[in-house]
Amino acid sequence: MPNALTGSGERRRHPRYPFTGTLEAIEPQSQTRMQGRTADLSEGGCYVDTISPFPAQTCVRVRITRAKRSFESQATVVYSVAGMGMGLRFEAPESQHLVSLRKWVSELSGETNTETATDETGHSGGGVAARDQVLNELIIELTRKGVLTEAKARGMLRQLGLPPDKPGVSRNLQ
Repeated sequence: MPNALTGSGERRRHPRYPFTGTLEAIEPQSQTRMQGRTADLSEGGCYVDTISPFPAQTCVRVRITRAKRSFESQATVVYSVAGMGMGLRFEAPESQHLVSLRKWVSELSGETNTETATDETGHSGGGVAARDQVLNELIIELTRKGVLTEAKARGMLRQLGLPPDKPGVSRNLQ
C-alpha cells in the first residue's frame, strides 16, 4: 500500500537492521504476557517472531534483552500475522531506555566501533581487529593453496588496509 507522503510502500522512518534479542510483551489491561524473539530492530520499532502475536492496534509494554542490556517501551502492534509474528512501533521510550536502543542501532548500522561490542553471552567478538586478522589468514591460506597469486594477495591486503609488509604477513606469503 503506497505511503501518502512518499508514494512508496515503505512507511518506516528509520532503517531496520537484523537483530536477535529476547522480547517480553505485556498487554496492561488483561496482563496477558507474550514472549518472542526479535528479528529486526530500528529506533522506531521491531519485528517479533512469535507463534501467538497480539492483534493489530494492541498497546503493550515491551522489554527487549540482549547481552546484559535491555530496552523497555510502550509499543503499538502495527500488524500481526497469526503463527508468525508482529510488527511493533515504539511509543515515546523513556530516555534511560533510549540509550540502549540507540547503542544497539548504532552498532548494527556500523556507526559505532565494534571492537568493544559483545555478543549475547557478553564475550567480545573482537570487532574490526578480529575481522582483519581472519581476512589476513584467509588470504594467506588461499595463496598457499595456489588459489590466489602472491600479487593478488598483496593487492587484497592493501585494499583492506593491511600492508603486506606487516609483521607475519609478508613472510607468510613467501
